[in-house]
Amino acid sequence: MELIDYPLKYQRHATRVVHIGHVAIGGDNPICIQSMLTAATGDVAGCLQEIRSLQEVGCGLIRLAIPARMDLERIPELRRVLQEEGINIPLIADIHYSPQLALDACELFEKIRINPGNYSDNPKSVNRQTDGNYFAEGHEKLKEAIQPLSEKLKKFGNSLRIGVNQGSLSSRMMERYGDSPQGMVQSALEMVALFEALDFFQIVVSLKSSNPITVQKAYRLLVAEGPETNAVPLHLGVTEAGNELMGRIKSLVGMGSLLTDGIGDTFRVSLTEPAANEVVFAKELIEAVNRSINAGEADKGSWCRPVDHLRMKNRLFTSSGVDIGSGSPLKIGKQSGSSLPKTEIAVEADFSFEVDGETVIIGNERFQAMSRRKLWWKEPISKNQSGIVLDSKLSLRELRAYYRHHEGKAESSAIGMIYPIDSDMADEIHVGAILSEGLLDFLLIPAEIEAEAMTRLLTLLQAARARILTTEYITCPSCARTLFDIESTVNSIKKQTRHLKGVKIGVMGCIVNGPGEMADADFGYVGSGKGKIDLYFGQDKVERGIDEKDAVEKLIGLIKEKGRWS
Repeated sequence: MELIDYPLKYQRHATRVVHIGHVAIGGDNPICIQSMLTAATGDVAGCLQEIRSLQEVGCGLIRLAIPARMDLERIPELRRVLQEEGINIPLIADIHYSPQLALDACELFEKIRINPGNYSDNPKSVNRQTDGNYFAEGHEKLKEAIQPLSEKLKKFGNSLRIGVNQGSLSSRMMERYGDSPQGMVQSALEMVALFEALDFFQIVVSLKSSNPITVQKAYRLLVAEGPETNAVPLHLGVTEAGNELMGRIKSLVGMGSLLTDGIGDTFRVSLTEPAANEVVFAKELIEAVNRSINAGEADKGSWCRPVDHLRMKNRLFTSSGVDIGSGSPLKIGKQSGSSLPKTEIAVEADFSFEVDGETVIIGNERFQAMSRRKLWWKEPISKNQSGIVLDSKLSLRELRAYYRHHEGKAESSAIGMIYPIDSDMADEIHVGAILSEGLLDFLLIPAEIEAEAMTRLLTLLQAARARILTTEYITCPSCARTLFDIESTVNSIKKQTRHLKGVKIGVMGCIVNGPGEMADADFGYVGSGKGKIDLYFGQDKVERGIDEKDAVEKLIGLIKEKGRWS
């Protein structure tokens, strides 16, 4: 199947062009969608089947995990069959821990992905807190390790992805920055500078986390700290997003507003599902991003930077004993005389409201409804008005501009929005961006909303961290390192635990990124050997080597033992 061109209707963040085989990303090239095989790399037949399915849906780049040398040894056979079938999708080798494997993979792949956090930058010093040379020593060790890789990459015409994961930052970066967006950015910038000093520039950077808000912050910080032109192309992704609706909505929240702002040259939607599903949804996401961009926003001059997820302390008002505004958590309102639809995610409205023409009434307060046709951030709002209600189509840039205009001034009116009952994915991207930047104090749900739309909205609220309403799952999408049937396991765990509001459960295929990527999970289920599972409570491994057939039951027992079952 011929690849589909996905131009976006805005001016993108300026990046240089990087070539991955015959595919070019960055610059003015269309955004490239990619995926990763779930089959074991040594299983040539399984890999071929997945690659064929990815070609059918228009995947631009395919990544394979290379956990051991035996996996590299099967690549020539895979390449031979792909050539016979006329499949010419560039392949990417995913390498962890082994610099030698990265070197050997250069001859067999168009692109190599390494993780600075576990590649080769931990110094031998043991007294980390008192040794002033600890950071510098690790830097020099990393510099030495990448020099032969740089030479090999240039020799074979490869490109490189510097793939930073929040959950696997090096000990050096953790001790200096913590597992923060700043630590992720500094890890990437250090590695980029080292390669560029060796005259290698065919570099792509990713900054991934299972938290969509962290993803947004990290990429925006990198763009702010990097050069305005000729910057390194960016690979977007929310890692361990999960499956089904939550996995898709997490990806939408984490990447939607970045793409809307022109950030991102290639991306992957990481789902715990067949790889082709990732590409299908990625294409829907790009199309929705285009729909979410108003024609008047395409002009670069109308751009206004995000407010860095810090909501102003807008004016506080109280309705039926519920505090709204002034930095309090987002509140949900239902229309008077109606009930919120029943969904699997349980939620009760915090207050009721009525609509009277262009006025919204909450308790004893009457709020002015604002449409995008008014340049209302330039107009004074009555000092007697506690809040305003936005048109759901109001431009994200206009709303950001309102916040910028009021920065440092006396407290402003609380801000709410009526959720559109006819919302589609474009609206979800728009509202998700507003929620994830913390720009709303309250959200009003119309009486006409149906159960399916309500489910999507509640999932959106959770993904944007605006309200925690259900269990949070951090699940890897599987790859050749996965040591058990993760897709069926995730579905089994979700079926039995989805009622645990606010509990975070990590389900990880292996120990490479597992414990780190689920760092903020309350409970962890991690593959540790063929058919063997380790269980975690927080960061503590509490049981090891459990037989896979007993592990889900033991996980549930652990949750009950720790008093988190309800």
